[in-house]
Amino acid sequence: MIAYIRGIVTEKNVNTVTVECSGIGYEIFATGRDVDKLSKGSEVLIHTYLRISEDAHTLYGFLNKDDMVMFKKLIIVNGVGPKAALSIMNTLNSFDLKIAIVTEDYKAICAAVGVGSKIAKKIILELKEKVKPDDIGTLEAADTSGNSVVSEALEALVSLGYSNSEAYKVIKEIEVKNTDTTEDILKLALKKML
Repeated sequence: MIAYIRGIVTEKNVNTVTVECSGIGYEIFATGRDVDKLSKGSEVLIHTYLRISEDAHTLYGFLNKDDMVMFKKLIIVNGVGPKAALSIMNTLNSFDLKIAIVTEDYKAICAAVGVGSKIAKKIILELKEKVKPDDIGTLEAADTSGNSVVSEALEALVSLGYSNSEAYKVIKEIEVKNTDTTEDILKLALKKML
C-alpha cells in the first residue's frame, strides 16, 4: 500500500495531478478543490489510496488526511465506488460530510455529481455508526438528540428552512452557556447565518 507520496507537482488537470518522486511520475486522482491548491513545480505531500482492479492500478489522493479517511469509509459502502466517493469528497470536505451523516442530511450528499438520494441515504445508514458526533466535535452543554435548548434551536432552524447540516454547523460555532435559552441560541444562530 502507498500511504503517501511526497514530490514535485509536474502536471495538473481537472481531476488529476502528476507528482514526480525519485524520478517516477505518479498520476493521482484528486478533488478539484485539492488540485486548485497545487501549483506546478511546488513540493507536495499527498495521502494516497491505491485501488487495484483487473485492468488498472489507480491512485486517489488528498492533501488532508481526514479527507482520505472519509474516502476510505465511503468506498466500503456497497454501491459506492472510488469515482462516486471522489465526487462526494469534491463536493463536501470530511468535516461537512461527517455533519451530513450525523444530521442525516442526505440532500447535502446528493449535491455531489452522480449521487442520487438512494445512495446518499445508504451512505448515511451504513456510516452512521462509524461517524459519531465526537468525530466532529460535540456541542457543548447539550445532547442534540435529547430535549435540550440546543436541540430545540436546531429544530427551529430546520423548520425555518435550513438544512440539518447548516443548522448543526452554525450551532456548533456558538459558545453555548448553561444559562442560554432556546431563543438566545436561535438569535445568535440567525445572526451568523445572515
